[in-house]
Amino acid sequence: MTRDDVLTRLRTHRDELRRAGVVRLSLFGAVARGETGAASDIDLVAAFDVRRRLSLLDVVGLEQCLAALLGRPVDLVEEGCLGPRLRAEVARDAIHAF
Repeated sequence: MTRDDVLTRLRTHRDELRRAGVVRLSLFGAVARGETGAASDIDLVAAFDVRRRLSLLDVVGLEQCLAALLGRPVDLVEEGCLGPRLRAEVARDAIHAF
C-alpha cells in the first residue's frame, strides 16, 4: 500500500475515525517516506478528543480497526506520548491525513 493509498483510505473514513475520538491523524515512518517493503507496517500518530477519555483498550481496539481498514499492521501512537527520538521522526516525516 502506497502513501497515497493510505492517506486516501484514512480521509475516506475520517468521519468514522472522528466518532471514535480521533481529532488529528498523521502518517509517518517508512510509508510516509515512500520506503515501503512487503513487511512494512503503517505508523500513525493521533491526537484524541480529551473529553472522550479513551482507555488503553480503546486505543488498541482503534489500532486493530485501522489495521483491518488498511490491510497491514499498524503502529498507532498518541501525540502526547511521543519521546524525543520519535517526536523528531514524526516532525521530519509526518503527512497530515486530517
